[in-house]
Amino acid sequence: MLRAVCIGAAMSLIWGALSGALHLERLFPDTVSGKLFAQPLTIQIVLYGLVSPLLEEMLFRWFLFNLTRKVMPDRFAAFAVSALFALWHGNVIQMLYAFPAGLILQALRTQSGRMEEPVLCHMSANLTAIAVSAFVS
Repeated sequence: MLRAVCIGAAMSLIWGALSGALHLERLFPDTVSGKLFAQPLTIQIVLYGLVSPLLEEMLFRWFLFNLTRKVMPDRFAAFAVSALFALWHGNVIQMLYAFPAGLILQALRTQSGRMEEPVLCHMSANLTAIAVSAFVS
């Protein structure tokens, strides 16, 4: 479980550094993140750090993956579900991050055979982004 938490935090920090270095905000204005980080910190932590990752992982890594793997090999199902996960996020910057994150989350689910690891990893990634935003602002 600690592995999942560390992977999530690392994903968030690496993406933050990479998107900052590439100035992606200038290329693709991201009003979604601005609205998210404008919410009170308590709402950010509860909704975006805990509830949203749990629901998204149940939808994508459990329900949709189990559904798609019935009609295609697991690797293709993981790719397809990760693409849907990226589209779900609704803006280019989050899509660029969410696709590889989806693949990593699916790998954690597949390796462990359980949902706890991708859920914890996703929570850790979101909570890390929230913490960095709170301390930088």
